[in-house]
Amino acid sequence: MLWIKGRRILVISMFCLLTGSMVYADEQPSRMREDKTHIQIWNQFVTDILTLHEQMIVAQDIGKTSKPGGYASQPDFYIEEEYRDAQGRLLSRLQWERETPANLHAIELYIYDQRGRIIRDYAGAYLPNYRNAPTQTLLSLHNYSDQLHAFRTFDASADFLFERCSGRYLGKEVFISLDIDEKEALEGRTNTVMTSKAYAACFKGLAQTAGNFLQPQ
Repeated sequence: MLWIKGRRILVISMFCLLTGSMVYADEQPSRMREDKTHIQIWNQFVTDILTLHEQMIVAQDIGKTSKPGGYASQPDFYIEEEYRDAQGRLLSRLQWERETPANLHAIELYIYDQRGRIIRDYAGAYLPNYRNAPTQTLLSLHNYSDQLHAFRTFDASADFLFERCSGRYLGKEVFISLDIDEKEALEGRTNTVMTSKAYAACFKGLAQTAGNFLQPQ
């Protein structure tokens, strides 16, 4: 097995959320330096995800389920909605604050190809009781090669966050996980996971930048 494990980071790829609910910090940051450009870009990103969600659910046969959720100190903080298409595929997951129903707390949205595989996913989330700007924005671009599935994840500012790949290559199990710091440390070096055939097979053809996909589509 090829296993490259990255250090723990505080962002979560949408792909990893397919088997569980969203988890976010249940506290307000003690200090945040206001950056108006950052605030505008990240808020608009979440607004655009919500707009695309609204367009998707009116364009096809959709099933909707709802359930309450929250955190240890606020167990009933939100109502979570899931939307699935006629094939049962998860299209989007939204959380709305219970006390202020117009406030979106978090959102996930998935785009599939004609074979039913996720090719892009988007996410945004606010901390409880803190709505100046999202504390998390994610765009993941996916790639498939034989038995391998890889994705790269960026934030709404187009900054690369991490990349992962799993599956089988030449009969061997593969799991590669690199964040920005680890990639920078490996760049230019030889005989590393980034120079391996498995890495090339995983990420060949996958965009190095977020590009136009920062506009949810």
